[in-house]
Amino acid sequence: MVMAMIKTESDFNPRAVSPKGARGLMQLMPDTARELGVRDSFHPEQNLDGGIRHIRKLLYTYNGDKRLALAAYNAGENAVAKYGNRIPPYEETKDYVNKVLRNINRFNN
Repeated sequence: MVMAMIKTESDFNPRAVSPKGARGLMQLMPDTARELGVRDSFHPEQNLDGGIRHIRKLLYTYNGDKRLALAAYNAGENAVAKYGNRIPPYEETKDYVNKVLRNINRFNN
């Protein structure tokens, strides 16, 4: 799952920066990185450690539901809660969840 997220988020570029300011392999937003104790989002080990801990927490929060965990990773937990613990109706988020799931299938095959 992590490999599929990295492929989708940054295409394995540790220096990637999104238009919204997310950084590194797992595209951590600066505030999220700080909360996770990541000092340098461009440092692959720190980025991976923070991103993996974050998605693990989200998987726990959503009882293992990959779709909801991925939606929360992309749009935030508040957005998922706002829409009744469903994937928010944002095209970017829906596309993100579908791309990661497709990449999971590719990596598993």
